[in-house]
Amino acid sequence: MKSVNVGFFTDTYLPNIDGVVTSMLNYRGELEKRGHKVFVFSSGDRKARMENEDKRVFFFRSAKFPLYPQYKIALFPYSSASEIAKEKKLDLVHCHALASMGLAAIKTSSDLKIPLVGTFHTMVPLAAKKMAGKTAERILWRAVKAFYSRFDLVTCPSSAIRQVLSSKGIDSVVVPNAIDERRFNTSLDGSIVKNALGAEKIVMVAGRLSQEKNVEVIIKAASQVLQECGRDFETKFVITGDGPARKGLEKLAKEEGLLGKNIVFTGFLKSEDLPFYYAAADCFATASTFETQGLAVLEAMACGKPVVGANAMAIPEAVREGKNGFLFQPGNDGECAEKICGVLKSPRKKWDMLSESARKTALEYTVEKSTSKLLKAYARVL
Repeated sequence: MKSVNVGFFTDTYLPNIDGVVTSMLNYRGELEKRGHKVFVFSSGDRKARMENEDKRVFFFRSAKFPLYPQYKIALFPYSSASEIAKEKKLDLVHCHALASMGLAAIKTSSDLKIPLVGTFHTMVPLAAKKMAGKTAERILWRAVKAFYSRFDLVTCPSSAIRQVLSSKGIDSVVVPNAIDERRFNTSLDGSIVKNALGAEKIVMVAGRLSQEKNVEVIIKAASQVLQECGRDFETKFVITGDGPARKGLEKLAKEEGLLGKNIVFTGFLKSEDLPFYYAAADCFATASTFETQGLAVLEAMACGKPVVGANAMAIPEAVREGKNGFLFQPGNDGECAEKICGVLKSPRKKWDMLSESARKTALEYTVEKSTSKLLKAYARVL
């Protein structure tokens, strides 16, 4: 494909780090490596606008989103975004947003008469259901369908999500988000982290701490794991990341008598530190029933870590029972504990087999492979 100028429109970007931001950074790096230009149009606070030195990133005046203060909603970015896109001679708009920057993407595509591609990253309707009930979920699915009806092509990161979208009347193609298999690899030494935490075994949880991630299931499972495995080795559950559910989760861990002792909350980790926490883990765990792909799962696998995950949404596409990890019934903390203990107590030969298979699975989602699939999607509309 000849060189193209692509505009990423998003409701979140650096300094935020989440699955959407990570996927955009990976794609941007590889696209530019192949000779394309990527311009980022994002919501952002005054500090982000003042400190931005990237001439291909444009932040628009925004307000905090009350439910998730780390996220911003751009305030009327429509005309200015379109003007910048025209100046930069965009060939294609790629929307990673559902809020006001998503509407700006639609307007820009219409004004410039260029193709509009959108990626469905987040199960917002399911989050709404958990917080406000089925009526809110139905309303949001109607809104999502209306939103994507304006797009030339919709992509999603997994087959499970393509099926969900199809059931809601939204056609899409699968383009998996990428992981950086060079940054996350099996040669990393996690001993410094392990020694600092004073643990023989580590179960790691990573990601945004929000209600839909169901981290409380892991905390409840921790007590059972410690009863089963605690006699054999010192085990710690390391919960990284931050979010609106953190205080409640810390309270639960305290009620279980584990906060600070066997359950450690690290907050957001520096980007350069995260791979070493994966490297220190003996098992990665997630109870989320919300994942459209689960980049943290794949990053852990890239570091050779077996995964114990809820059998829901996109998780089973990566976690293959008994091959690279284990699945448990969503919400079942007893089964979760059983599967975690199974990994921690595995004989070395079996654990090594799980580890090798995990790494092999992660290599299906390299930056190079995923970007090639993305460019094929672009070619369909250009």
